Amino acid sequence: MRPNLHRLGARVGVSLGLLVFVALAHAGPRTQAACDGIAVRVETARPDTVAAACEGARDALGFLHWLPREPDDGLRIELVDAMPEGLRPDAVGCYATKSRRLMVLEQHLFMQRGSWFGVPVSPRLWRAVVAHEVAHALVGCHLQGRALAGAAHEYVAYVTMFATLDAGTRAAALAALPGSGFTHDAEINDFRYAFDPMLFGVESYRHWLRQSDGVAFLRSVIRGSIVPEMPP
Repeated sequence: MRPNLHRLGARVGVSLGLLVFVALAHAGPRTQAACDGIAVRVETARPDTVAAACEGARDALGFLHWLPREPDDGLRIELVDAMPEGLRPDAVGCYATKSRRLMVLEQHLFMQRGSWFGVPVSPRLWRAVVAHEVAHALVGCHLQGRALAGAAHEYVAYVTMFATLDAGTRAAALAALPGSGFTHDAEINDFRYAFDPMLFGVESYRHWLRQSDGVAFLRSVIRGSIVPEMPP
């Protein structure tokens, strides 16, 4: 059985079991707020972070604007106090492809992490977490039930995240995890991702920068032409 949960920042081994969501403890009454101008709603116990979450969603929607979507196909971002059971403690976001549930750690809890991708945590980095998970959701909506390898999902999400980061933060993160990018498309695989998700992320972005047509390459990844689906 293939995994159906994409997680950001969790250094985990390959787990082929379904992860079961558990009830999450929240800091206080939860509210939902709509993002201006985009079909996204944010659910949180801390309304002061809604605007930043909306900006992260807007980043992903702008970068992946070429993905077809139904006009009423809205997204809901859940800002939570803990990730679902089964993820390592360093996970900061996740997206479940079957339920289309999108969760991101509340900003104040993310800010307690100290560093992420080798650079000090900041509200701007948290916004990038949101963009990453929204990218997963956009790809998931586009698949319409078709299976896609986890590494393909992650490639698109990480490229979106780094492409929409401000130049200074992006440069610092890339410098903290040096490399030259994947040499061959075959290196975009679930094993490389599972071994080191963060290194996979920066190498994916470096690899994507070398493509002659970045959008066309992402389309191929989403079609399943680049990363083969792992057998059940």
